[in-house]
Amino acid sequence: MSMPNRISRINTTIDNHIFAWSSIPSFAPMAEILRNSRDILVEKLLDLTERGVPEGANARDAVRLFLINFALERMAGEITSEHFTIFRDTETVEVILEDSYGIQCRADRDDILIPHQNEALKILIQCLFHRVKAADEKDILCFLHMFSRATPPARQDQDRTMRLRSMIWFIYLAIEIVKTERAVCSKGLEYFRNKFRELLDRTIEGTIIDEESRRPGFEDGRWEKTLFGWLQGEDRREFAIKLRRQFNMENRLEHVNRCLLADHRRCILVQVMAMFCNRPDGRAK
Repeated sequence: MSMPNRISRINTTIDNHIFAWSSIPSFAPMAEILRNSRDILVEKLLDLTERGVPEGANARDAVRLFLINFALERMAGEITSEHFTIFRDTETVEVILEDSYGIQCRADRDDILIPHQNEALKILIQCLFHRVKAADEKDILCFLHMFSRATPPARQDQDRTMRLRSMIWFIYLAIEIVKTERAVCSKGLEYFRNKFRELLDRTIEGTIIDEESRRPGFEDGRWEKTLFGWLQGEDRREFAIKLRRQFNMENRLEHVNRCLLADHRRCILVQVMAMFCNRPDGRAK
C-alpha cells in the first residue's frame, strides 16, 4: 500500500472515532483532542502499524485502544487524596498520605503532595484498557468522571469507581517497592509479586515496624517510612485488610467490576518495573 493510501486510511479511522465520540457528550472532549492532534496521531499510527490500519477485529481494537489511551492521558487532571479514598474512610486515607508524602501549605488550603502523578496516571490508563479488545465504555466514563474536569457530572458506577481507586493504591504501593528494593528489577515479576504480598501481609500483621521495642523492624527497618509502614497500626488495620481484599490476590470471582483482576495486577507490576527500574535513583524516565 502506498504512503498516501496509508495516510488516507489512518485519517479515515481517526475521523470515524471523532464522529462516534462527538455524539456522546462525555466523550466529546476526547474527540476534540483527536481533532487537534491529527498530525501527531497519523505519525504515531504509521509507526504503530506496518501497513496503515490493518484489517481484522484485533487490529481495529488495537488502534482504538491507542486512540483511547492517547486522549485519556491528555484529559487526565491531577491525583488527589480523594482518588485514594475508599470505604468512605476519608480521615484514615488523608492521615496515611500526609504521613507518607507530606503536605504543601497554601494560603487557602493545605494540599497533600502526591508524587509520580504522570507516571501513575499512565500506568492506570494502560492497565485499565490494556486488553486488545473493544474497551468498555463504562470504564472510560468512570475514568473521565474521576479524573477529567472537562466531563459533565453524572452518576458514577460505584463498583468501577472502587476498582479505579484500588488500582491507584496498588500502583503506589508497587512504586514504593521498586524504589526501596532495587533488586526487584533484576529478580523479576514473580519476585515482585511475592514481595508485594509479603509486605501487605506484614503490614496487616503489624510487623513492618517493631512497635514493642526501639529495634528496627522488618528487613532492618527499611520499609518503615514507606506507604506500607504508614498503613500499619491498630487504627489502620481494618482499612488495610479491606484494601487487601480489593486487590483480590486470591482471584475471587465475585464483584467482577469492583475488585482487581489478575491481569490488572500483573500489568501494573510490569509497567512499574518498566518506568522505575531504568534509573539508579528509582525515578521514572
